[in-house]
Amino acid sequence: MIVAVVPVKSPIRAKTRLGADLSQGEREGVTRAMLGDVLAALKASDRITATYVVAEDEALIPDGTSVILEPVNRGYDEAIAAALSDSRVSQADAILILPSDVPLVRPEDIDELCEAFDGTCVRIAPDRGNGGTNGLLIQPPHLMATSFGSGSFERHLAAAREIADRVEILTLPGLALDIDTPQDLMEFLGSDAKTQTRTYLKQSGIARRLLNTPG
Repeated sequence: MIVAVVPVKSPIRAKTRLGADLSQGEREGVTRAMLGDVLAALKASDRITATYVVAEDEALIPDGTSVILEPVNRGYDEAIAAALSDSRVSQADAILILPSDVPLVRPEDIDELCEAFDGTCVRIAPDRGNGGTNGLLIQPPHLMATSFGSGSFERHLAAAREIADRVEILTLPGLALDIDTPQDLMEFLGSDAKTQTRTYLKQSGIARRLLNTPG
């Protein structure tokens, strides 16, 4: 049994680096659409048994989604710790941690991260710069603590090599791009993926506004 965990920031803290170009409502709309794409990919995966979103409140979370509420949204690692305090997560065979801002993720990316292995295992999908971690499988869930943030890829890799029977680095196209800045959004719009995020950006007028920005 593999359980997916997706931490989500509260609406007021969501995607603040987009604040110069997007209004608060638009940032919330983008956040909601990206989360919808991640949840859809997880639902379509053959290997995920259950998915839980970890959040301080349910404002941005689609109806019907299983939620683990944390008292205060203090950070990514704290959200994972909150999830692991829930027996539905801690008693799984493995945990897959995905961010909520990777709208290009595909079910096949998830399946590859979750390929069966008999033993302790850590699989890491780095971002395009190999600095951050955009996908992390830990088997069993309590095998190692997470250390997200700048430089997390190297920290996770070093920790995994100390403790796991198998450690794999997977370069997965759907997990290379996480959306933090307007430039990331413009790069995302260069793809032809049919996603909720692309639809929202076009229908809201954000795409037209960004792509017509000089420079």
